[in-house]
Amino acid sequence: MKRHRLLLVVALVALLSAVVGVSRLRADAPPVVINELLAGNASATLDPDYKNFVPWVELHNTGGSAVNLGGYRLTDDLDTPTRWIIPSGVTIPAGGYLILWLDGQGSGRHAPYVLGMSGELGLFMPDGTPVDTLTFGPQLSDVAYGRNGSGDWRYYDPATPGAANGSGQATAAQAAPPTLSPPGGFYGSAQAVTLSAAPGATIRYTIDGSRPTANSPVYSVPIAVNGPTAVRARAFAADSLPSPAATSTYLVGVNPNLDVVSLVTDPAFFFDDFIGIYVDGKAGVANPKCGKKVANWNQPWERPVSVELFAADGLVFQQDSGVAIAGSCTRKDPQKQLQLFARPGYGDDDFSAALFADKPFDAYERIILRAAGQDAANTLLRDALGQQLVVGQMDIDRQAYRPAVVFINGAFWGVYGIRERMDEYFVTSNYGLGLDEFDLIEKKSLVLAGSITNWNTLYSYISNNSPATPSVYSYLQTQIDIDEFINYQILEIYSDNIDWPHNNIRWWRAHDDGQWRWMVYDMDAAFGRGTKGYNNNTFKFAAAAKGERAHNALILRRLMLNPTFKAQFGQRFAAHLNTTYQSERVIGVIDDMADTIAPQMPNHIARWNKPKSLAYWQSEVGRLRTYASLRPGHLWGYLNTFLGTPGMVTLTVNHNAARGHVTVEGVAAPAHYQGAHFRTLPLQLAAEPLPGYVFVEWAETGDTDPTPTLVLSGPRTLTAVFEPSP
Repeated sequence: MKRHRLLLVVALVALLSAVVGVSRLRADAPPVVINELLAGNASATLDPDYKNFVPWVELHNTGGSAVNLGGYRLTDDLDTPTRWIIPSGVTIPAGGYLILWLDGQGSGRHAPYVLGMSGELGLFMPDGTPVDTLTFGPQLSDVAYGRNGSGDWRYYDPATPGAANGSGQATAAQAAPPTLSPPGGFYGSAQAVTLSAAPGATIRYTIDGSRPTANSPVYSVPIAVNGPTAVRARAFAADSLPSPAATSTYLVGVNPNLDVVSLVTDPAFFFDDFIGIYVDGKAGVANPKCGKKVANWNQPWERPVSVELFAADGLVFQQDSGVAIAGSCTRKDPQKQLQLFARPGYGDDDFSAALFADKPFDAYERIILRAAGQDAANTLLRDALGQQLVVGQMDIDRQAYRPAVVFINGAFWGVYGIRERMDEYFVTSNYGLGLDEFDLIEKKSLVLAGSITNWNTLYSYISNNSPATPSVYSYLQTQIDIDEFINYQILEIYSDNIDWPHNNIRWWRAHDDGQWRWMVYDMDAAFGRGTKGYNNNTFKFAAAAKGERAHNALILRRLMLNPTFKAQFGQRFAAHLNTTYQSERVIGVIDDMADTIAPQMPNHIARWNKPKSLAYWQSEVGRLRTYASLRPGHLWGYLNTFLGTPGMVTLTVNHNAARGHVTVEGVAAPAHYQGAHFRTLPLQLAAEPLPGYVFVEWAETGDTDPTPTLVLSGPRTLTAVFEPSP
């Protein structure tokens, strides 16, 4: 997290920032000045048009006549004065104030760019004459920067949009936030929470989730906490700006068997009829894709929130962020999905925590708190299960998963999954690319990042050139990550994802000669939800030649014309059926996931009435086990037919796992691997010694090639021999 470093930088640049405002540079320029700005508008001023908290700048007409600003230019880059032309009809009265929103919307009084937390601003006349310019250093969340009555730049908390500024603070120094004791976390009994701050500071606090203000209660005696409660406190001291809010949630009486995410915010931001994101409300819109319902939860609104993540052994992290409703048609569900945004305006530009044990990252810009969506009335596990099954088994772009319960302002909100957001920020987090360094496509042609030009060219090429031709397939291998594509197809086909590939499909490529890769997400309709599923021939979806699935299915359909791809696809699918999707292994993963959330399911069901009972949830988990038991038997037949009925034989591969690894068509094999593979289709093995050992031979044949290609005509056994290095 970068909050403390930012505060230090702010203090160092405050004096410089105060003197760099440049007054009107020509006498004939109108008497309009940049009077105040709030770059880090986290919760201070709600934009009346789009109902979001976004950066703004205030202009002040110091003269005795109104000024028509239509055609004037406002820029955040002084070298490019024409960044935004203020629309006609925008005037500022004599002695008046005008708020302009720098939020990227590009309509009305909203600029097409987002003001940064440091930078520059310039107001120019239509002919390019500067009216007023300003360069400003790093700003603070909800602290405005403006001119006082003497024209000196000062800091203001609270901000004063549309009104004269007071004397303000000469520096950006904030009072130190209060200390809350004991710290937030799990407690078995009631707690008395004490607040402390630097001498001379007044502490004000709230327990309803709202950010304390100068009107909040003054702390004087310990706060009695008898159940799950969020305490927020700020310190107010002379000659300093008020402190940031300190937030701690006390999970009194909460079972620590599952991680807890505590969201703390002003209740109005969730539940008010006009600005609340969670309610039907009275300021909503309809989502035409999902019916005629008009509701606030369809709005693209973001609200400030404190986020705490607690594991059984204590606090993982706490920081302020943004929150919005996530999903499409699942927004109508009582238990809604939530997305969390780290932004500099809230104080941090990422969530700096190692959230997922199976991924090596310790920073995320976006987090999803995913409810079960279409699986909410069944198991709550399907989407996560489809992706957890391949952890350590496949190279594939999947969402990590961490089960948790969520509390909002101390109220239990049910079981959720902490997930990576499968969008452009997945690429930035997992691959370290900038937002302008890749293309990302959804469904058929919806561009989420970059451009569709490269994809359209490739799609046309594969449509009009047969991959059976070696040169065509060689080219396609440079454009598509073939290994990842095969893994993706295997996962979706095994999982019986009936809402695919016409829907719930995304793919991306890096601009620097990157290959296209596919993303796994939203598998709520998989694993036979609502049907038997285990006997569904999903190959008909994956390679459909007609109907809504045909467009995206064309890639697999055409690639199967190439014998090399066909063999690799079939033999790798077989290897995963023998390992990754072996019934006992899948049942073990199901049981582990279900056992993890089981202690919280009675509370979850009582909160949402979904699933309809604990016994029903247990029966639905049982249906997943049945799926795991019966699915491979059906898939072997479908796969054999899809490959042209080559037939199957048994392959046995042995090795000493303490000395080396073996893969079967790219799939990690246990020390004793045995399973069906296909006749006549080439199959590659690979033996790799561990440090201190060398591969010697395959014992049964004496072959010293560590990567032999086999063509099976009958049962076969091979043993990789590893010996200590000479």
